[in-house]
Amino acid sequence: MSKQGCKAFADLLRGSKALPAFKENVDGGLTVFCPTDSAISGFAPKYKNLTEAQKVSLLLYHATPVYESLQMLKSSNGIMNTLATEGANKYDFTVKSEGEDVSLKTKVNTASIVGTLIDQDPFVAYKINRVLMPRELFKASDALDQAPAESPKPAKKKKNAKKGSEDSDAADAPADGPSDDSEDQKAADQDSNGVSGLHVRLVMVLFGLIMGFLVL
Repeated sequence: MSKQGCKAFADLLRGSKALPAFKENVDGGLTVFCPTDSAISGFAPKYKNLTEAQKVSLLLYHATPVYESLQMLKSSNGIMNTLATEGANKYDFTVKSEGEDVSLKTKVNTASIVGTLIDQDPFVAYKINRVLMPRELFKASDALDQAPAESPKPAKKKKNAKKGSEDSDAADAPADGPSDDSEDQKAADQDSNGVSGLHVRLVMVLFGLIMGFLVL
């Protein structure tokens, strides 16, 4: 799971007073947006400077009290309340989809969904590439030094030099192995769908924590 990038957030949640709110909502529906380990690592200095109450609000900001499948998020663009929403403290963000991409926009920064960690109605957890920063706790300038968001690496373009004979040889040469595009597609499919081991570990660390409190 640490390779897929949700252990750090699960650890923060486990040791916080935000966990009971997750537990109380999971039975009726819960959607969690889990920042990657690298995003949490880059955000750590800011997190340490928050008060305990602010830390709780930030963690609650990464979940909504309803089950939202990926298809539902793609078709329901607009403002979404979170577990931190209460009275004048809006703690909301805007969901925006473009094709297959879904982004979460606060007044401070924007994060993208980069994978589905687990989807077992009424609970779903997504991996996002940034820590969501609510305007109630941060200002726009605070996002400038946030860790770079993870994004797919663009395929390298071949140089146009020595085009003549090289292009001819490449056209005649047999395909001895899978193409780069094929390998990239396999990697994308693995990241999108996850592996069974990831799901098991995620259930143990995150979903298992929440469900465990329900039977106490």
